[in-house]
Amino acid sequence: MSAISLIYYRVNELEFKFNESIKTNASFQIKPKIECKVAKKEDNLFVNLTLKINEDISSPVPFNLKVVLGGTFKVKEGAEGEVGQKAQVHEAFAMLYPYLRAVVSGITVNCNIPAYILPTIMPEQLTEGEQIDKFIIKKPAGLN
Repeated sequence: MSAISLIYYRVNELEFKFNESIKTNASFQIKPKIECKVAKKEDNLFVNLTLKINEDISSPVPFNLKVVLGGTFKVKEGAEGEVGQKAQVHEAFAMLYPYLRAVVSGITVNCNIPAYILPTIMPEQLTEGEQIDKFIIKKPAGLN
């Protein structure tokens, strides 16, 4: 049973720019970077997913993309004792990430390039407080 429920989500920021320096026959590898920031107030959980593509100029890709997607969740009554806050963050990520994937593929296909589909990610792949190529969770002080 779910410990949280999604109240709403929205795209808070969206930037897309073609990289004109890429040659049409060039090969490239897209390495998305995703950051998950979490805050909690009373029985609400606030999550921001930030996706950035092409921050590394040494490995250019055909486009630059930044998407910030925010979600607000209600922590169900009694859920604090049932599951820890880390599990709530993983559940929130699992609920929001498909929306982020849909935004990214929709934007790329609507820009008249082949749709870029983000890889499937399991919440267990998230790391806390450690920057790696793909994911990071940042929590403000006081959130365990």
